[in-house]
Amino acid sequence: MTQFKSTLIVLIANLVLGLLLCACSQRTMEKGRTASSAKFSEPLRMAISPYQDTAFLVNVKSLGLGEKYGTKLELLTLPWEDILPAVASAGKTVDIGYASLATYLTKSENLNKQGNDPVLFIYPLLVFKGNGFVSFNPSVPVLNHESVNNNPLVKKFLSYKIGAPKSSFAQMLLYMLTKKIGMKFSNLPITDTTMNDGLLAAENGSLDIAAAGVPQRTEALKQYGRVVFSADALGVGDIVGLVCKESVYKERRKDIDSLIKMQFDCEKFVLNDLDHHSDAMLTYLKANAATQYTLPEFKQALTYQYFPLSIKDAEKEMVFNKGKYSIDKQTDAVNQYLLDIGAIKTARPTPKIISLN
Repeated sequence: MTQFKSTLIVLIANLVLGLLLCACSQRTMEKGRTASSAKFSEPLRMAISPYQDTAFLVNVKSLGLGEKYGTKLELLTLPWEDILPAVASAGKTVDIGYASLATYLTKSENLNKQGNDPVLFIYPLLVFKGNGFVSFNPSVPVLNHESVNNNPLVKKFLSYKIGAPKSSFAQMLLYMLTKKIGMKFSNLPITDTTMNDGLLAAENGSLDIAAAGVPQRTEALKQYGRVVFSADALGVGDIVGLVCKESVYKERRKDIDSLIKMQFDCEKFVLNDLDHHSDAMLTYLKANAATQYTLPEFKQALTYQYFPLSIKDAEKEMVFNKGKYSIDKQTDAVNQYLLDIGAIKTARPTPKIISLN
């Protein structure tokens, strides 16, 4: 009887111990799952600007793309010129954002001179061909696909008072014009001005020609000005893509891959039926943009970009070196300009573009 009681006590003790170990193990697993869930439920903070080509992602929620790709996305609106510094900031304002390749190449050395966590240009998303120049002076000649090859006309164009932001893609276009006619770019007097201030100066006559993006082009045409030269006349464009810190890419690669796919999905949705699928973008632009677009103006503004609608298209036209808007070719062109004006001492390497599944 005594032996039976002893055996029973041992069995009960083992059972209790087993239950305690099982409970502890379960709590440990739940904590692990909770920590893992918390880590991957953090939204990817994406900086966008209120322009017609950088607002497609406002359609993500209505299209259910977060659920489709398993990625939470938080959109933060910033002025275009603030996105690159915000991405580079150690304050973690944003995780990722848009930037032009030309601007990135110009500023990358300064951005990355401290620390071991560089800002990377990781993937091209579109080509902006809308950089150009406007004028309210009727004597300024128009440079188009044909007349841009007329050297005397180009020389006349460059003789007018021109305003453009320093070290911008607009100045790079002027550099290309001077190269065509054998003129030294340093001999070209250019007023350093923002595009908005340049537009006002052109309207009041203190400048003959002013650099303009799509908003300035739209406003100039409303005020009976003219577009007298654009990047498309030279068959070039400014590649716009995603930038983020190296650490962010390593930690959030899956989410970043999803973000790129979301971008293409949103573009296809809107561009396949602009008449019926533009509402979310127009509402966002109305609330945040300086230029208020009507639907016809919005549709016109989108013609100034090349949008690849798939990973395959992006790789064919921008990633591969034989593409129409090859990132290798544009990096070479930007390097020539920056070296010639003394903005850099050594050529920048072509950004290494990530591979997508």
